[in-house]
Amino acid sequence: MITANCRTYLLLVLLFSCTLSVSHAQQSPQAIFDRANNELNDGNYSKALSLYKTLEAQNDYSGALFLNMGIAYQRIDSLGMSKYYLFKASRFEETEEKAIKSLEFLESQFSHQSAVLPKFPWDVATDWLRHNIGASTILLIGIIFLNLGILAFVSHWFFDWYPNYLRLSGLSTLILSLLLITCSFYTDYVSNRYSKAVMVTDKVPVVEQPDNNAPLVSQAFEGYTFTVDHYRSQSTEGWSYVRMSNGLYGWIPNSEIRIL
Repeated sequence: MITANCRTYLLLVLLFSCTLSVSHAQQSPQAIFDRANNELNDGNYSKALSLYKTLEAQNDYSGALFLNMGIAYQRIDSLGMSKYYLFKASRFEETEEKAIKSLEFLESQFSHQSAVLPKFPWDVATDWLRHNIGASTILLIGIIFLNLGILAFVSHWFFDWYPNYLRLSGLSTLILSLLLITCSFYTDYVSNRYSKAVMVTDKVPVVEQPDNNAPLVSQAFEGYTFTVDHYRSQSTEGWSYVRMSNGLYGWIPNSEIRIL
């Protein structure tokens, strides 16, 4: 029979083993990242990417991870994948500057360049709001201003001093809050409907319909960027409806692009 002391000893061993396992699991991502960086520095780019992908599969995301993946793909001449990961790295504050500089250099390496139409001012503003503030934050600010506006407007009924000022301030704040709330809903709508994508294969036709035999819209090459319309794309499996950077619209197989 197992004595009380033995039970206590076994319990302590089990708890100690669990503690070591948890500690090892917590340190594992950093250890993998360090190994991958060593492989990258030694020029073993495929091994480095394999380790980086392990972290990516575990959702251990970071700007440094995506930046190094972009560098590794660039070294093995997979420029489309490099551009994709550098775009992802540019969305992290700690790697934004390095990623943007790397993207500027990378653009000169592509053998084909696409015409790029300038974005409309409201599209530029919406993109900035999506990536720097977020729809939920804008909505929260709008709700705060809404309450302040209601408070200021109602106050002019109870205070004799500056009633016109309180009324006008309240109305102005209410209008501003409604604009912010509308902006938050529009930003959320755009975020859910549209995404940026990068062409990661050498060459593929963009066609008028989701069919390989459909009429050609344009030819796309590695590194081209698109705006994916998820609403239009959801009805057709394996294809995405995209807007090219030159303003043309068409369909492209999902296997040819990586969506950000």
